[in-house]
Amino acid sequence: MALGRRFGPTLAISLVLLCAAGLTGGHEEHDPNYWNHQAHELLFEKKDYTMQKINIAKNIMVFVGAGMSPATVTAARTFAGAENETFAFEKMKWSGNARTYCVDSRVPDSACAGTAFLTGVKSNLGTVAMHPTVKRGDCVATSDKVKQLESIAKWALDAGKVVGFATTSRVTASSSAALYGHSADARWENDADVTAAGCNPAEVRDIAYQLIHGEVGKRFTVIFGGGRKNFIPSTATDASGARGLRADGKNLIEEWKQSKTTGNAVYITTGAELAALDTSKIDHLLGLFDYDQLPYAADVGNGQNPDTPPLVRMVHYSLEMLQKKEHSNGFLLFVEDGNILRAHQENKPNKAFQQVAHYSMAFDMGHMMVSETNSLVVSLNDVGSTLSLPGYPARDTDALVSAGTSDQDSKPYLSVSYATGPGFDSYYKLPEGRLDPVTVLQNAATPAKERTCSASVPMTAGVNGGEDAMVYASGPWAFMLSGAYEQNFVAHAITFASCITDVCGGASSVVLSAATVLLAIVVKLFA
Repeated sequence: MALGRRFGPTLAISLVLLCAAGLTGGHEEHDPNYWNHQAHELLFEKKDYTMQKINIAKNIMVFVGAGMSPATVTAARTFAGAENETFAFEKMKWSGNARTYCVDSRVPDSACAGTAFLTGVKSNLGTVAMHPTVKRGDCVATSDKVKQLESIAKWALDAGKVVGFATTSRVTASSSAALYGHSADARWENDADVTAAGCNPAEVRDIAYQLIHGEVGKRFTVIFGGGRKNFIPSTATDASGARGLRADGKNLIEEWKQSKTTGNAVYITTGAELAALDTSKIDHLLGLFDYDQLPYAADVGNGQNPDTPPLVRMVHYSLEMLQKKEHSNGFLLFVEDGNILRAHQENKPNKAFQQVAHYSMAFDMGHMMVSETNSLVVSLNDVGSTLSLPGYPARDTDALVSAGTSDQDSKPYLSVSYATGPGFDSYYKLPEGRLDPVTVLQNAATPAKERTCSASVPMTAGVNGGEDAMVYASGPWAFMLSGAYEQNFVAHAITFASCITDVCGGASSVVLSAATVLLAIVVKLFA
């Protein structure tokens, strides 16, 4: 009996991984096969959890709340109503936690995190869909196709599905960029950024260029978000009054229009234009609603930012575009709310909590518009935050209230705080040291949504946290996302559930022959 069949895929893969670890001198994390095999091993272990008949996921929706750490969700519940409030994404049937570290960093950024859950391979800090041997800023590696990782968007398109994404960030920002782009530095969003890094923009294509002309990006059906500045030349003035950032003279928005030689392609910049659309008559839709990232949910409405559509509306129109009858093979929709993380970095907890509620509404809209019988719906955060919830505040009280009194300086402390960020200077003064935070807040002239809390380390912007990401899922094979696993496993579970790669063919797709296993053992023993 063949060794692979007799002992099963788990043992076969484990033997090869053990051999590979010895051969690579402990640097197995630099090999994409390490991450792929590790995920496949867990994939088929989870496959055996149920014998029930489960449909293939025709449709896929991936929602990402950037920086939406467990502490953030906990605090946001109170902000939304009460401690026992439940957000729409928390009502999914299955949940798990994903380890978020990068290959070279204990704490991730959105670039390497997005690379993990969208390509199935972990990478280095600051890199977008690049091989784990590629370090940030490597000009040569970016243009090396061998070093570029494919994403679930590429696989979905190749499987005949339509693809789109919506974000409150720039459409060229880290997580979304991993859907379609490849870059050794997530900051290379336009050609001027590439030049400033010492690379040749004719050889190292910037992320905005890849969205419009890249193999994957040019095939997207719908694109919603911000970041017009990366698509227009420095000689042109945006509707906001600011000039574009491109140094190559290209207007990528016009080039997108010209590239759509078949079907009806529509470009919009305001919420009013979005609301007026008849999506049944549109084949390709590009909506860039801000010069930079979109404003916070707390800053939209009541006459503020009237041209900005809320994320919930972007999700609605995205699904109208993707769920047309002619799209019989299904769709992939990626949705990201980057403003949760941005609010944390600015030490504005109330804005972060309101953004979570905004994200939950968008998730609820998407979930209601699809059927769980044929749609896999996933919600997760990419990175964590340094937000903490200390002390014993009374139930149903505002986040920025006293949670107790220090037994060292007899001054109160707040029920939320950050380890890093710009709030330090408001709560610490020399020579007196720590100030009474309640008095600081009472004397604050800023609106409640703009108020900061104490930060232990003074920084212009707070840093990310490295805690596990929470993953919620429902639909076909969603149970595979329960438990604990590496963040890159998410992409593998999605591809298995949707059959957009040959991995869904069962264990045979990764079972190694006895000859392969024996060859690896021989090499290990006699090298």
